[in-house]
Amino acid sequence: MVDRHMQDFDQSTKSRLQELSVKARILGLPHDTTLPKEVRKIFRVADNEGRELNEVELQTIRNSSITEVASLLTLQRQSAQIVTTVKDRLLVEDPALVEHGGALYPANRAEACWRDCWHFLRIAIYAVAAKRPQFTQPEGVQGLRELYQELSIPIISMALALSYLRETAVKCYSTVGDSQDIGRLDNAIHHLETMVSEFSSQPLTINS
Repeated sequence: MVDRHMQDFDQSTKSRLQELSVKARILGLPHDTTLPKEVRKIFRVADNEGRELNEVELQTIRNSSITEVASLLTLQRQSAQIVTTVKDRLLVEDPALVEHGGALYPANRAEACWRDCWHFLRIAIYAVAAKRPQFTQPEGVQGLRELYQELSIPIISMALALSYLRETAVKCYSTVGDSQDIGRLDNAIHHLETMVSEFSSQPLTINS
């Protein structure tokens, strides 16, 4: 997200945003010692690269989690369309978001937020693959909160987008996934939705 906004800030603010971007790594699975070392490495590498899991990686994870690989691959292939559906629904709800003066204006600002929705879905799928309901880390969540405040991200709208993301992704997954994994996806995205919602209600504490 930060790179798409760099032209809008002075050098000092750019440096601050870069620091927060590094800090805002919310995925905790690479540090979950209940997972095998090779699985933690898979999550660390994929998250560092900001990408989905490939079939070989999912098969390796499956050895410890027994998650159905084919259904997750199908869901990942639908991720771009899922986010497009979320975007369309949100803009029907609040078209002023992307109009001149809106919280997601200009276009590069809106695209960064849609990209964040894709990343939220990506790590929710990681959580389903690992069968881990706890998959975020507090330090990264705090970093993301600070980053969103710095960028004046509309928290209510982002939380609403995540609620649409949960509804849409679960609907898509329900055609291919088993009932327990569908529930895990629902819970994972709901966790992210709650996390973002709380950004607007908790006092901000920035460590110097």
